[in-house]
Amino acid sequence: MIIMGVEITNSYSPWWARIIAIVIGIMVLTSIASVFYLEIFGIGGIDQYSFDNEPENPGDYPQNGSSGEQENYNWSLREWENYLSYQLMIEDLEESYVKEIAQITALVTVLIGIPTIAMFWTQHQKMLISGVAFGTTKIIGDMWVSSLSSEIVGKYMDSVPGGGDYSWIAKTSVMTSSLCGIFLIGLAIVLSKMYNQSAENPEGGLHLQLELLPKSPDDQENDTL
Repeated sequence: MIIMGVEITNSYSPWWARIIAIVIGIMVLTSIASVFYLEIFGIGGIDQYSFDNEPENPGDYPQNGSSGEQENYNWSLREWENYLSYQLMIEDLEESYVKEIAQITALVTVLIGIPTIAMFWTQHQKMLISGVAFGTTKIIGDMWVSSLSSEIVGKYMDSVPGGGDYSWIAKTSVMTSSLCGIFLIGLAIVLSKMYNQSAENPEGGLHLQLELLPKSPDDQENDTL
């Protein structure tokens, strides 16, 4: 049973924290789904070559063919070369154990995320600790996977005609992948300050309130003496 901290105030709506709990819940469900998705479909997932949609080796160039046959051959050859480059990328990703690392980090995210959801839903005093732990896990996991895959994916994009213009996206994913975790840590700090601030008035405010209270006749007589 989770009990709210004794210092929690009720001046803020609990739904600010509960919205974050719902967001974390969606992330946990996504992590669970990714574990099964990677296990069933592999690191490549469902792509343009799934369901027996792989291109065939076009063979030798039709020297004596018509212009249309030669044009179709060139198109088939480019498609075949792109397919070989893609398969090479998948093999490199499998050899780098990206799939296993992604599954492990997803499971750790789920284990930390479930109690984090409860902490934010109830605005518990330990919501800051659990939020920082969840955000840190996301940062480490996402950056670890991105650091292993970004160079491989960027190399593949450079090998595809026109893909080099967008390869920088894959190469910079190591830094951008940490933004989600950093954002969650920031929200955890802000919400913890909102809900777990001290309910006691500062000393100056307390004295001010006492001075404003009307004095009893006995107190007035003592002040005169």
